[in-house]
Amino acid sequence: MKKEVSFWKLFWFIIKITFIGFGGGNALMPVIKKEVVDKNNWITPNEFDEIVIVTNMLPGASVIQTISYISIKLLGKLKGTLVTLVAIFPHVMMAFGLLLLFNKIPTQYIKIISVGVLVSIIAFLIDFGYRFIKQSKDTFKTPIWILIFLFSFSYSLFIPSPYNIPIVAILVVISIYTIIYFILKNKKGGDK
Repeated sequence: MKKEVSFWKLFWFIIKITFIGFGGGNALMPVIKKEVVDKNNWITPNEFDEIVIVTNMLPGASVIQTISYISIKLLGKLKGTLVTLVAIFPHVMMAFGLLLLFNKIPTQYIKIISVGVLVSIIAFLIDFGYRFIKQSKDTFKTPIWILIFLFSFSYSLFIPSPYNIPIVAILVVISIYTIIYFILKNKKGGDK
């Protein structure tokens, strides 16, 4: 799905995404998806899902990796890299300025802003999770999602911090489920 996109349209998209970039990559992925997949049809939904998977496996800022991939795909290597660098430059300067002024901002204001940002991040993640589960309900059944959620939530809540490595527990549960699923599927297939 190669679409012709102007340098400046992509530039303003990156400016907009990075200016509302509180919460990091996973909080912004639904916003990026809405713009890139739903509104502008620059990439397919499957391609966006693959981008999310790959950027979460790589070290570094997943938002920058995502917008870099989209820019390079749409404009080519040189223009795509250039538009990404030019568009993130104002934010880097703003962050540097905030760092210099950080001692001047009262702590109480920082705490109030953090609470508001956390609420919006949680809302974005819940919406993203709901849409993802809704799209994949044919692949995974609802009881499995509920079981994985309850297990990971209770593990994160009740296991003390030094031993709380949720990804390990989630991978173990998913691996066990996958093994059981394929064993049962092969048994049903063998009976026919």
